[in-house]
Amino acid sequence: MKRTLLCAAALLSMTSLGYAADLPSRALAPAPIYVAPAFTWTGFYVGGNVGAAWSGRDGCPLGHRINEGVYVLDTDFTPNCNNDRGTNVIGGIQAGYNWQFGSWLLGLEGDINWIGRNNNRGYDYATFDRDGGRVYSWSGNGGSNTLGTIRARLGVTMDRALFYVTGGVAFRNGDDNASITVTSYDHDRRPRMMGENDNRPDIKIFTGSGNGDKTGWALGGGLEYALTENLSAKIEYLHAQFGNGGGVYTSPDDNCYGFLGDRKNSIDIVRVGLNYRFVSAAPAPVLARY
Repeated sequence: MKRTLLCAAALLSMTSLGYAADLPSRALAPAPIYVAPAFTWTGFYVGGNVGAAWSGRDGCPLGHRINEGVYVLDTDFTPNCNNDRGTNVIGGIQAGYNWQFGSWLLGLEGDINWIGRNNNRGYDYATFDRDGGRVYSWSGNGGSNTLGTIRARLGVTMDRALFYVTGGVAFRNGDDNASITVTSYDHDRRPRMMGENDNRPDIKIFTGSGNGDKTGWALGGGLEYALTENLSAKIEYLHAQFGNGGGVYTSPDDNCYGFLGDRKNSIDIVRVGLNYRFVSAAPAPVLARY
């Protein structure tokens, strides 16, 4: 009897072990992996910029005799002008919107900038002395007070780096005037003395003026880099062209003489800027299971 009970117990134990071996495994599943979303340039932004601006070099106005309404160059009086292109500070604000398609970017940006008041177009002081006869001085202000643009941007992105070209319409406002003073001396270079009618210096002022408000085009390019999700820095070159024109300087004291000179209506800019990009909500991390 005892042997029978021992055999039954052994058989029951073997059956239980076989059943346990058929149960599913209880091993832990691998933890999920969170993948950060790809950076995107899409969105609205505002910012500021500061840099340097310089303007087109004007041709020196030359004297012309008026013969039956036609200007004829006076080859005996050709001043030598110092037309340096003054470099001045420029600064302003910008705003725009970007659309990113894969690695390509399309954007629209507008800006308004204020230019240092010394941003003249090369009007400078110059003299000419022929046999102690005449001294020529040219001075004036052809500068722009403000410059605004509305431009498209086309670029290629490399993660947080953006290389782009930009172009569109440009607006400027400012002054466009200058004057030329010609003082005649005796041949011995002494000014004629006051009170001596025959020896007083002969001074004639030739003036030219125009409207400094212009519309033209702008073209350039740059590099922008995203420092954070919201903040990006850029460096940019921009050329604004408003069309060249001729300057005519006349005097009410001499209707038989005038000065003609080219006016270069262009502004070149190199600037750096900082943009704040508005991100409505941070993208949710991607949950990946393996």
